[in-house]
Parts: sequence; C-alpha cells; structure tokens
Amino acid sequence: MSPQLVHALSDQNVTLLEGGGLVLLVLGTLALLAFWVAAVISVLAAPVGCGAKILWLLVVFSLPFLGSVLWFVAGRRTAAV
Repeated sequence: MSPQLVHALSDQNVTLLEGGGLVLLVLGTLALLAFWVAAVISVLAAPVGCGAKILWLLVVFSLPFLGSVLWFVAGRRTAAV
C-alpha cells in the first residue's frame, strides 16, 4: 500500500473512534458478550438431554452470535416442550 493510502486510512479510523465511537464499540462488544454468555447459561440450564446440550453448545460456541440467536428462537422452544 502507498504511504498516502495508509495515512488516509489511519486518519479515517481515528475519526471514527473520536466522538464516542470507541464507547459505542466497547458497549456493543460487551452487549454481544453478555448475549453469548446468557445463551451458554441457558443451554446448560435447559431441561434437555446431554446430547442435545452438547450439540447446542457446539452451535453456540462455533457461531457465537448466530448460534445464540438460534438457541433463543428455536432451541428454548423445543426444550420447553
């Protein structure tokens, strides 16, 4: 990459992090982490068999956001039945 392009990209990144951008990034990351932890705890507490728990934990660990969403949308419903 050319030095001018690197300088322009670094200026753009600094601009994005100024004015609360870093705060939003940290808060968003913490929210996603809390959602993932809640999904793991929910899977572990669910009244399903050991095999189903292992399968759901593999899904949640391998696809952190999507796996958590899938658990709360579909997995909990099947665990309650």
